[in-house]
Amino acid sequence: MLLLGAVALCVFAAFTWQGTAAKSGTICYTCDGLSGLEKIVCLADDFKASLTSAQISTLELGYNLTNAAKWSNLPVTLASRIGIRFGDLSADQLVKAKTLIAAAMGKGTNEGYDEAQQLWAADQYLSQNGGGSAYGSGQYYMAFLGTPSTTTAWELQTGGHHFAVANTYGGGVMTGATPSFRAVEPFAAFQSGTNTYQPLLQERDALAAVLAGLTSAQLTTAKLGTTYNDITLGPGKDWQFPTTKSGIKCSLLSAAQKEKVIAAIRTYVEDIDSVNAAAYIALYTAQLDDTYISYANTTALAAQKDYIRIDGPRVWIEYSVQNGIVLSPTHPHSVWRDHQSDYGGLGNPNVATNNLQAFDGKYAIFPNPSTGNSQVQVELNHPAAIRISIYDAMGKQVGSDLAYNVTAGSHYFPIDLKGVPAAVYNCILTVKNAADGTVSRASRQLSKI
Repeated sequence: MLLLGAVALCVFAAFTWQGTAAKSGTICYTCDGLSGLEKIVCLADDFKASLTSAQISTLELGYNLTNAAKWSNLPVTLASRIGIRFGDLSADQLVKAKTLIAAAMGKGTNEGYDEAQQLWAADQYLSQNGGGSAYGSGQYYMAFLGTPSTTTAWELQTGGHHFAVANTYGGGVMTGATPSFRAVEPFAAFQSGTNTYQPLLQERDALAAVLAGLTSAQLTTAKLGTTYNDITLGPGKDWQFPTTKSGIKCSLLSAAQKEKVIAAIRTYVEDIDSVNAAAYIALYTAQLDDTYISYANTTALAAQKDYIRIDGPRVWIEYSVQNGIVLSPTHPHSVWRDHQSDYGGLGNPNVATNNLQAFDGKYAIFPNPSTGNSQVQVELNHPAAIRISIYDAMGKQVGSDLAYNVTAGSHYFPIDLKGVPAAVYNCILTVKNAADGTVSRASRQLSKI
């Protein structure tokens, strides 16, 4: 595991940083006191400051669909990537690059950055066990599409064989976390140094649990009549979502079955930072009744051509079992996409469809800070189904969702945080308009003291 220490950035400039004017000359500041997008941009600048001008030209490219779409599941010798190659960086530069990637990803065990490190280790294992120079932990790339900024649009792209991250930002927020591709060969546990890894086991087990939880009649409804040799929305298949959904609709599932679907979605969404992951989970949960589950071949998701899909108004997840390429027996390909926000919406032909909007009503929490009991005030212009979800700083949900069907007007709902540790919690409000089905959300922080 990579240990991340303090990161200090020194640049020669005359500018204003965090509202404080700095004099011309060599200026050193730390990114450690920052959070969210500000920290990501600070770390991106720190990485750039370690590069030559030629390296920066290789790293920083235009924010457009042509560049954004240049990812693949194939080894880089078969499908070239854009950006700067890990193997061409110095040890110090590589630490800075990976520190940035870690800040942009989730921090859970076997998810987010931990999963990324295991996938790099898996490719090194392939290189050393029959794959040769086409594989390896140095055969990964990172690119900035646009200039990293807390205001303007840009994408942090990183990937290589079996790994692709496309985090897009604009207007001070994350505007897209997909396409997010994961695969691994070997799928079975492998040894790297003194550690044993199996990075996609959680995804496989959670998806298999969804199918195992269905009745025989539900499985009949969910089964697809087509054989799938791979995922359908892989590289080069941008915005090609099926116009008709297939399988069983989640509105027909029990509460326990729905929980299994959300648990499977979490194994993909929690690859991003906890605040944005919580927002995506809240959105996908609000849309769950209009989400479909389908599969092909067998339900164990262990044999070649086993396949499962989760397809909602926004969420799209596929998992497909392939034959081994370098090693036997099989290995998976999987992808998380979003019908609306792949690449931050670049090239979306249906930009208005299922668009997640900013909540335009009043959303307040008081008292805040709280000793345990607070109230949420929500003011609506229309009848709606609302959901309040609370997450800790690591993205773990605290308690159950608070769900209500309410009329237009002002409403008050209790929040009970007695018995939970003193900390700052993220309270995600998701509102589904009863008339037209549009979904909006807002986020507030609640301090428990």
